Amino acid sequence: MNDENKMVNEDALDLLDEAMFLSSLITDKERKNGRVNDWDSVYPTSREETERMENLLDEAIQTADDPQEKTFSERYNDLREVVDWSKKRHRSWSWKLIAGALVGAGIFYYFENDQKDDIARAKADVAAVEAWTPADVSISVQSVSSKYHDSHYRGHFDAPKAYKTYEVSRIKGQIEYSEKQAKVYKEMADTASTEERKENYLKMKANYEKTFAENKVLLDSVAGLNYEQLKDYALSEVNRWATREEEHGKTLHNFMIYLFILIPLYIISGYPRGYTLTRHRRMSGCLNKFASIGFAIASFFFGTGLAMSLLPDRVVKYQYAYHTETRKETDTGNIVIIGLKFLLMIIGAFIFAFVASFIMTIETVLGLKRNFDWTALFGKLASFSKKAKQPNAQA
Repeated sequence: MNDENKMVNEDALDLLDEAMFLSSLITDKERKNGRVNDWDSVYPTSREETERMENLLDEAIQTADDPQEKTFSERYNDLREVVDWSKKRHRSWSWKLIAGALVGAGIFYYFENDQKDDIARAKADVAAVEAWTPADVSISVQSVSSKYHDSHYRGHFDAPKAYKTYEVSRIKGQIEYSEKQAKVYKEMADTASTEERKENYLKMKANYEKTFAENKVLLDSVAGLNYEQLKDYALSEVNRWATREEEHGKTLHNFMIYLFILIPLYIISGYPRGYTLTRHRRMSGCLNKFASIGFAIASFFFGTGLAMSLLPDRVVKYQYAYHTETRKETDTGNIVIIGLKFLLMIIGAFIFAFVASFIMTIETVLGLKRNFDWTALFGKLASFSKKAKQPNAQA
């Protein structure tokens, strides 16, 4: 009875075979052998392939004299599931990536607020220089220590002479450092074990000698500035600094806004049809692997830092007049351990946010490109715009 049914459904089975080997993922060798090595390769990779497979299945069910026959029905049902899955949209976005993007947005928000203090200080320095009044700015270069600027950073914009003293001290410090480094690299070149190393050391020596000469010229230039020239010089510096700080703040703000915009776009574009998932499964696999490795590294750093917080605190014994008390206290004196703990946790959060944001950006761009017919959309917009202008043209 089985053989009879197979002969009866032979044409229908041929149509099912054609549908099963239709996908562009099927190799020529598989088609020749009449056997698929991986069932995932049967899934169509485009809308056209999906429609052709569905048409073949419709034709097969109409051609079959006995659709309930086991061989035919099992193969037909399997291929129908393939078509149905390929036609439907599926959620491809991940809560973990969204969480990473939110962490990134939070990091940018924190640093943007912190940057506001730097911007305020820069603007205050600009105002301080603009408020200068004419004064004697002559100083003795020889009497200015190269270490002066280390302890007089704050407030050196308050008065012209203080600023000039600070600048002379700073430049003298750079001159001394360049001179010292040039000597160090000369000694290293003299004792180099290979010609290649000697050449590299001599290049570094030449760079520091160049910096030394440039700073000597700059020192003479700054030392000779009168009040008007010094004010212009200082305004140029503080305005450049204020501009840089504001641009940095805008960059942090823009990145934060970018992530807040990216999240809804990522979700909207995260419902591709099945055939789109099939066509790009290799890229998705690479991104998933990258995400797994990145999140594993982030978890290692963050988890290590968190685990350090759980280490036993030191036990302290207090002796009072009438009793002795023993209790645990955090060893706040161990700054290195405390700093390392927070550093590891921050690095983990940064890696987590970066990996999530990077993958979300790629998937969003590709999702917007693949999942929407932009040509048709822009065509409709153009048509709508043309109709909207017609009454005006007639008027």
